[in-house]
Amino acid sequence: MKSGMRSWRLRRMVTATVTVAALVVAVLAAPVRAENPSSYGFSDLTGDEWYAEAVLALAEKGIVLRSWDGSLNADGPVTRAQLAFFLLQALRLPQATGQPFFDVRPTDWYAGAVGALFQRGLVRGTNPLLFLPNQAVSKEEAAATITRCLAFAQQGDGSLASLIEQTKRSPQLWLAALRDRPLIAVENAPLVAAAYRLGILPDPEDGWYFPRADLTRAEFATMLYRAFFQPVSPRVQPPAELPAESTYTPLATGAKGPLVRFLETRLTALRYPCGPVDGVYDYRTRDAVMAFEKVERLKRDGKVSTQVWEKLLTAQTPKPRKSGLGTRCEVDLSRQVLFMITDNKVTKVVHISSGRHGTRTGHFTIQEKYKGWVAAVTVTGWMYYPSYVVSKTAIHGYKSVPPYPASHGCVRVPVWTAVDLFYELPTGTVVDIYY
Repeated sequence: MKSGMRSWRLRRMVTATVTVAALVVAVLAAPVRAENPSSYGFSDLTGDEWYAEAVLALAEKGIVLRSWDGSLNADGPVTRAQLAFFLLQALRLPQATGQPFFDVRPTDWYAGAVGALFQRGLVRGTNPLLFLPNQAVSKEEAAATITRCLAFAQQGDGSLASLIEQTKRSPQLWLAALRDRPLIAVENAPLVAAAYRLGILPDPEDGWYFPRADLTRAEFATMLYRAFFQPVSPRVQPPAELPAESTYTPLATGAKGPLVRFLETRLTALRYPCGPVDGVYDYRTRDAVMAFEKVERLKRDGKVSTQVWEKLLTAQTPKPRKSGLGTRCEVDLSRQVLFMITDNKVTKVVHISSGRHGTRTGHFTIQEKYKGWVAAVTVTGWMYYPSYVVSKTAIHGYKSVPPYPASHGCVRVPVWTAVDLFYELPTGTVVDIYY
């Protein structure tokens, strides 16, 4: 009886230990394996998406690209750490000990993958000392790395190795189908060309590749599946040449098409809400561009100029000024933007207009809240879903939100953003307002 009880307790301890370890990995945003091989539990995958076949096929192979919250997060970025981890799984290589990078600790969940791939010359640091594991990987860098890993995996296939080397000697011949090929870094162009010729790259819409943009999880799944789990079907003939574009076309309200869709995807990834990613540049896209221009200290006109494109391709999600756990809000009066923040990470950036004669600064909490259109107390006018931080000062929707201070002291936000903000700012939420 005592032996059975000890055995039962031991099983409970082991189960608890495994559960805690799994939770720690989830918190670190490490890849999560499905518990049931027949159901991979992607909360946001219906099976009809263009990338669904690749995602589910990878899951069948034990490579489950599920986020910590159970979603695929198809449009989310892939970090350099995740790229290394999943590539090691695809290559079926053992993890390695020892790290050449100062920012990769032996205890990090991706350390063994980074070490193993680095030892074989398959991944590189951003410089000799740093790997920057949490940095999003660009499309061109991912294509180059995946092709490099494929060449390593197929070392015994002389014809494939010869094809890759042949393509690397004349990359522009195979990149001719990509309008923005001049934007591909010289060191990545040969391997990106090989990825295109081998059919690894997702087909570019109207020839736009966006090489410097963040690789999405959907794109990564597709490339990984094509490279390692499908027969490679190289293109026989070079593609027809499209006009080369060294910059992207300026955009403004009314524009439509793949460039707008890319713009919306990029803004969304950087936490500037712009409505649905539908390829239509409407008032919501304009407001998101305005917020981006303010944060990056560019001309505030809600239009995507060449300068805005250049910033968009390399920008990072802004960081909060203050520090604190939980959900809170910061209002930057100098840049005229509002940040929603959760656990010290910016989750939303909204363009605002504060008081033309000033807005009260300080450390506040949300006090009173009112739904719908509410008459202003001190001036003639109406506020939409106001949340008061102090008497006579509220965060509220308003029909006019110019790029400069124009209110009577409140924090105006675009009407279409007001309802979501209202529910994201419950009573008691901390709000810091500063210049």
